[in-house]
Amino acid sequence: MQRTHFYLRPWLFGVICGTLFVLLEVFFSFYPPSAYAFCLTCHTRDLVNSFMNLLTGSHHQTAYLAKRVFMVTSPALLIGAFVAARVTGEHRHRKSSHPFFSFAAGFFIMVIGIVIFGCPTRLLIRSGYGDLYGIIAVGGMCMGVWIGTGILRSWARKGG
Repeated sequence: MQRTHFYLRPWLFGVICGTLFVLLEVFFSFYPPSAYAFCLTCHTRDLVNSFMNLLTGSHHQTAYLAKRVFMVTSPALLIGAFVAARVTGEHRHRKSSHPFFSFAAGFFIMVIGIVIFGCPTRLLIRSGYGDLYGIIAVGGMCMGVWIGTGILRSWARKGG
């Protein structure tokens, strides 16, 4: 028996998601804050803080939207990527050549994202609004990428 797969076209997925978000806004007064974007750093922070607030009764800071609904973006993205890789046969285990370096780089990127209270997408949106903080932060981000790329290239040349 031939197994058929149904794949949703990207434009149709966009139309469906856009329609659902408009319906959420209309019927449930569900409005995200201005310049709020898809960010694994901020959404993970909001998810952890929301759980801590719920479990311990504390008052850790979260975005307004996260106070109304759990920000499950990070686990949903991870689960969705895993399922998509399994369905398409692309999932395979690979050993990292430098696991500590990968962990440390990811850790520092997340810490920096939390310290500046924003992800690159949000900073670009803020700079598009003409916000001085956003413009300065995008410049700093570009300089950081340039310096980080130079460090990684020199590290790779040495056989690190």
